[in-house]
Amino acid sequence: MAKKKREEVDIDNAEVSIQNDNNNIKHSFKQKIDDFFKISQRGSSFKKEFIGGLVNFMVISYIMVVIPGLFSGIGGEGLWKALFVATILTTVLATLYMALWANLPVILAPGIGVASFIVGLIQTGEYSYSQAMAISFMAGVLFVILTVTGLRKKIVNAIPKSIKLAIPIGVGLFILNVGLSSSNSGILDLISGTATSFSAIVALVSFIIMAVLYVKNVKGAIFFGILGGTVLDIIIKFCIGINPFEVLRTNSYIPPFGEFFENSFLQFDFAGLFAGNLFSAISSVVLVVFAVVLMDLFDTVGTLLATAQKGNLFDEKGEVINQGRAMLVDGSSAVVSSCFGIPNASSYVESTSGIASGARTGLSGIFTSLFFALSLFISPIIMLIPVYATAPALILVGILMFDGVNKLDFTDLTVAIPAVLTMIMMPLTNNISIGIAVGLISYTFIMMLTGQFKKINAFTYVITALFIVYFVTLYI
Repeated sequence: MAKKKREEVDIDNAEVSIQNDNNNIKHSFKQKIDDFFKISQRGSSFKKEFIGGLVNFMVISYIMVVIPGLFSGIGGEGLWKALFVATILTTVLATLYMALWANLPVILAPGIGVASFIVGLIQTGEYSYSQAMAISFMAGVLFVILTVTGLRKKIVNAIPKSIKLAIPIGVGLFILNVGLSSSNSGILDLISGTATSFSAIVALVSFIIMAVLYVKNVKGAIFFGILGGTVLDIIIKFCIGINPFEVLRTNSYIPPFGEFFENSFLQFDFAGLFAGNLFSAISSVVLVVFAVVLMDLFDTVGTLLATAQKGNLFDEKGEVINQGRAMLVDGSSAVVSSCFGIPNASSYVESTSGIASGARTGLSGIFTSLFFALSLFISPIIMLIPVYATAPALILVGILMFDGVNKLDFTDLTVAIPAVLTMIMMPLTNNISIGIAVGLISYTFIMMLTGQFKKINAFTYVITALFIVYFVTLYI
């Protein structure tokens, strides 16, 4: 009897010992995660990082339909499915890279501004889809080179402050124009009385929902606006005898990797970029690549500053924590995204929503990446969302990019004129690079002709000269 009791005691002690060992392992693993991401050091917690990651997914998830939707008039359903996969893979890998390498709660995904620009180049016939992806690839490589060599700072310093402020506003006008167009929302047709279907009404309702929710600081305003527009679209289709759920029956929930590898993966045409007049082709490509790099550069710098200020993520020098690494992540992610067949990945300012919810480290990005990865298995549901329900997101994003207009000094015409030309030329020419070129050339000449040579950065002369060469080649 005593022997049996001793055996039971030994078993109980062994179980307690195993339980303690398991607890120690769990504690040790959790502590290693905490140490790696500096969670406690930055005043955060696992719960806050999870919530922040979930919030970031909610506020940025609209890109899963907006980005493929931008290309809807180019390659049909096959390309849509391919870019659906490409958008998610880019977001997952780029965000993981930022989380693990730079340890920042910043989400990276294909940029709407660059994507709109690239689509514009394709729709005007200037470049094919595969040629546009080759341009995106070169822009990503150049961004990495500029970051590694330190030339990035020289380029930033060479662009006058007024032009720096004007570029995002001009891009906003460009995106706004894309969102309002007949091929996307059709709202302009509705206003002018030329609308021929209910799609413009759905787009208008979708925009009103997201605008009102955004004004009320509702997290995920764009997501809920798209959702509201989709629900209205489904109701209207039922009323007119169309089954909107047919897509659920005819499409597989297995991620469409087949379409991805067939239609968008490594779709480069470098040779086609330089066909015809070689000198003219090179100058044109250089201009477009430089424009993409500038857009990505200012977007990344602005986003990093915004997120750092929101979460007090500055080092002892007053710079953004791991800023160099973050910039390198941004550039190399652009290279990867172009290989997937999607325009340059960039940091999203919506990441501040996750930071406002408590996220302070890259661990939140791990959670966001996980949510995006799971979304790969719901492509038929995503296909229920029409382009005209997502286009209003472009309109709202374009409007939000006007937030720097009050910083422009319109009393000094030497800087106001180039700034306005930069902004207005982008939507008028349907080309962001042309806007930057015209703005910079006008700035340089106005400053020179008013005797303000010393105020012009030496590198500004070089960039201006390159832009002038481009315009000259148009007539050679």
